[in-house]
Amino acid sequence: MKREANPIIRFQDNPTRKNAIHAKCAECFGCTPKHLEPSFRQSISACTTKACPLYYFRPYRANSMGVTAKRGQ
Repeated sequence: MKREANPIIRFQDNPTRKNAIHAKCAECFGCTPKHLEPSFRQSISACTTKACPLYYFRPYRANSMGVTAKRGQ
């Protein structure tokens, strides 16, 4: 497994906001630093947990929601 393919390891190597969101979403679907769940990207894309604070910022989704995050708000 490539280190950069794992969002959790990518966050540990380069702790940015984007990498933190990717890592948390991957962790929510069962990924760990040593294990990636099969099809975790598709699971994140199909996530319906709107109660999650990261729901509107989750990665691996089409821009079909019509919602964009505005900076500074």
